[in-house]
Amino acid sequence: MPFITDPTASPLPILPLWINGAPHPLTAHTLFPVTSSISNTPLHSAVSATPSSATLACDAAATAFSSWRNTTPTHRRTLLLKAADRIAARADDIAESQMAETSCPSPFAQFNVKQGEAGVREIAAATSELRGSVPQQATRGDGSGEDVGGLTVVIREPVGVVLVIPPWNGAVILPLRAMSMALAAGCTLVVKASELCPRTHSLLLECFEEAGFPKGVINMIQARREDAAPVVEAIISHKAVRKVDFIGSAAVGSKVGQVCAKYLKPILMELGGKGPAVVLEDAHLEKAAFFCAMGAVLDHGQVCFSTERIIVHKAVYDKFVEFLVGAMKKIPNAGDAVTRQSATHAYDVLKDAEDKGAKFLLGGPEYITETSLKPTLVTNVSREARIWDEETFGPSASVYVAENDEDAIAKANDSAYGLSAAVHSTSWEHAYNVAKRLEYGQVQINNMTPSDCPSVPIRGVKGSGWGQSNSIWGIHEFSVEKAVYFHASGGSNIFLDH
Repeated sequence: MPFITDPTASPLPILPLWINGAPHPLTAHTLFPVTSSISNTPLHSAVSATPSSATLACDAAATAFSSWRNTTPTHRRTLLLKAADRIAARADDIAESQMAETSCPSPFAQFNVKQGEAGVREIAAATSELRGSVPQQATRGDGSGEDVGGLTVVIREPVGVVLVIPPWNGAVILPLRAMSMALAAGCTLVVKASELCPRTHSLLLECFEEAGFPKGVINMIQARREDAAPVVEAIISHKAVRKVDFIGSAAVGSKVGQVCAKYLKPILMELGGKGPAVVLEDAHLEKAAFFCAMGAVLDHGQVCFSTERIIVHKAVYDKFVEFLVGAMKKIPNAGDAVTRQSATHAYDVLKDAEDKGAKFLLGGPEYITETSLKPTLVTNVSREARIWDEETFGPSASVYVAENDEDAIAKANDSAYGLSAAVHSTSWEHAYNVAKRLEYGQVQINNMTPSDCPSVPIRGVKGSGWGQSNSIWGIHEFSVEKAVYFHASGGSNIFLDH
């Protein structure tokens, strides 16, 4: 959606609400600034939605659904591939917007665009996997128990209007994945863009509309944080909205999930993590140290898949720590936090750990700038410390000693979260035997915890979410199976016969 200008409302360019293929009028809406954390200056203004404007977005999506649901998977695949082409063509603009709004480094922004495009292409390809089935019908369905034939077909239909709530981290990969899965299934969308990067999310919408998606199929709004709760409830309560896809923190996910429960609406959630990396005694220590360090500091640690805990077999602990400290020292600056408040949170978690007896192998609660913390390795962590099982969302990791494999597995599973883990070993059999006992949706062998593939299902377990994303698994989340019975015309019916 293009910026609009209204000098009487704001000296900055204004990002509107986008409803039914057009900007929604500014009248009676509140503007809020979108600010760079690094410069601490506004980049542009955005319109904050109200429950009434959110309802209009739902109405538009509902109207569009009546025709979009009848499009063929082949047609939807063609448009998704065209959208991927537009994303590739506008990659620089999208990356620059993500860097400006979220303060992420250029390589991370470029990676987001490239992987986001790849995800759209994989989902487009998977539309061909949308299939029904013809189960054998053993007996009549009228209670007679007679085997008189008939036919039953099970078909897949789109669930309806979907609310997508993407986050600011992974600001390209994650909204593209969520939007594409629902669109591929034949659903229409109301997207609540992140208030921290609404322009980045709007650029993705532009790519879909440039590809030929009809007006009303994708509607996008954003809201100030203080306006968000009533806006989200207005959408979830709308009779046409049939499912929610939320990606974000466990705290917010719990609140959104409670609203969904209130209105009996299903929700797909990918929430936070406290990702463990388990370093076994037969690991390649130098390589493992590199992956653990990178997994901890990627985008200032603001990734749900981040390596937050490193659990090391006691036989190799001392040697591994040498490599780990050396690897972290090669990363003197991990980038910047999305907001100054986010940097403060990461600092406060480290300070709390220090106050409760933690020691630092490297770094500590120390700022480089107001938005950047020193890469940090923590040890001697108390169970009473916040860092024990709270996401830091900063460039740090806690290091623990494991007595043996059993102890390492127990320590890795000792978390409310279950998103992504890693196991390091030179023996794939050894790594697998440990990996299969870890309570995580993804386990990386000899790699960073923040890693996934667009053609493989991704999910959280325990407190890290419900449901699956990526490829056909994600498309199935937004379709429902319907059984259609064709009963044989002959034969008796026990209800009529009596």
